[in-house]
Parts: sequence; C-alpha cells; structure tokens
Amino acid sequence: MRILTLVAVAAVLASGTADARTRTVEQALAGRTPGKPVSCIQLPRVDSSEIFDSGAILYRMRGGPDYLNTPGNCPFLRHDRAISTRTPSTSLCSGDIIRIFDAPSHFDYGGCGLGDFVPYPKVKKAQ
Repeated sequence: MRILTLVAVAAVLASGTADARTRTVEQALAGRTPGKPVSCIQLPRVDSSEIFDSGAILYRMRGGPDYLNTPGNCPFLRHDRAISTRTPSTSLCSGDIIRIFDAPSHFDYGGCGLGDFVPYPKVKKAQ
C-alpha cells in the first residue's frame, strides 16, 4: 500500500509586509459563501494551502472550490509553521492527523485531527 505525504509549508508572501503575513480567514474568503461541509477532499486536486493564526487551513483546489478546515484543539497551528499529513489513500479526510512543525529547525509541535472541509466556491469575475 502506497502512503502519500502532503507537506504544506506556510510561506511568507514575497512582499514581506506584516499585512501579508497576518491575513485573516475573513480576508482570504471575502465575498464567498460557504457550502455544505464534506468529510474528504481529493489530494491530487490540492494546489496549495494557507495556514491562519486562527487555527484554520485553507486548501486551494485546482478547478475550485477551495476548502476551509478548522482542526479542533490545535493551538500550535500558525501561519509561520508547516504541516504534514500521511494518508494511505488519495483523499484527505476529517479525523486524519496533521503534524505541525517548524520548517527551518524541524521542531515538532505535535498533531491535531482535521475537521470537516467547508467548501467556498471561487467568486466569479464580472464580465
């Protein structure tokens, strides 16, 4: 059985401004309406992820929608840390454990279980 590993490194945006590093979930999802939560997303469709200091992860998907996940009781999840996940399938599901670590030092902060994935369709641009 093949095990897929997903590693999302929380990168500071190239501009280096404090605003870019401390963007909120509300700012990232401005103008979007949440859909019905689902329990799994397909890993091959994940284009990138963004970690927020509020303890949420936004999974940006190829072709949309994007999915917001808020792991329960996960105080070490912050924008300046990285996460990794190991799964025996091509899906990432609620209950899967993410490991939180500092990318430069590899210091491990522990793990948290993922919650449901809330879809946020992309806002269509006016034509």
